[in-house]
Amino acid sequence: MRIGIDRKIKQAWLDGVLDRLAQGSDQAELRSYLEQALRPELPGNASRANTIGILLRIWCGVPTPQLAVRERALALLPKTTREERLWLHWGMTSLAYPFFRSAAEVIGRLFVLQDEVRTGQVYSRLVSDWGDRETSKEAAQKLLRTLVDWGALHEAGRKGRFHRSAPVKAGSTELQTWLLDALFNASGAAEIEAQQLLRLPEAFPFGLTISIGDLRKHQGFDIHRQGLDMDMVALRKTEAKRPAPKRRNAAREKITISLFDNLGE
Repeated sequence: MRIGIDRKIKQAWLDGVLDRLAQGSDQAELRSYLEQALRPELPGNASRANTIGILLRIWCGVPTPQLAVRERALALLPKTTREERLWLHWGMTSLAYPFFRSAAEVIGRLFVLQDEVRTGQVYSRLVSDWGDRETSKEAAQKLLRTLVDWGALHEAGRKGRFHRSAPVKAGSTELQTWLLDALFNASGAAEIEAQQLLRLPEAFPFGLTISIGDLRKHQGFDIHRQGLDMDMVALRKTEAKRPAPKRRNAAREKITISLFDNLGE
């Protein structure tokens, strides 16, 4: 499998993309904005281009089956504080990059057992799925640095050792259920036990306070009883169409069509 997300990604960059996406910017406009915004920090053309590709994939390169999740995220944005945006970025990054979700799950499981995680521990647990190669190790290191920038982790005094930061809280149940929706989509599972969904290890930075009753109200979930006392959650099939491209200048369209018509003669 391809890792894809192999460099440090700052939350400020993702915030910039999200702000402009909410204003109606298309992918070409976002790319132009990022070229200018990232140039001072990433003067190298190749490094900047790769970083821009990652940022755009997170918020723009959403597969059609998950478009409804992205649209629900954008609908939540006006009611989301700057601090709460991490919930949205976390869910969308998990959807875009399976490596990110796998690493977050590993880190979450380690924190259940201990108060500190080390880079080597994270990498060694990713080897079975992602291979024992230098690119995997470097990607794990960059991802941990990314999570420090996002405020999900902080360094524990010594290089390569990290502690979990205080849980990020959300003021609305909608934001919490949206994150679980995104993580469930990213997992690829057909269904999951409700209590397990509420305790996903890959959601370790967040202070979840919702209940099964809140899950029942979420438009993205179908819940049914299995056995005497087990609630199973499945993803509800929803359709979301990609937004129509912006209409170009009519005169320019006419010229373009005429040129192609002439080529076909």
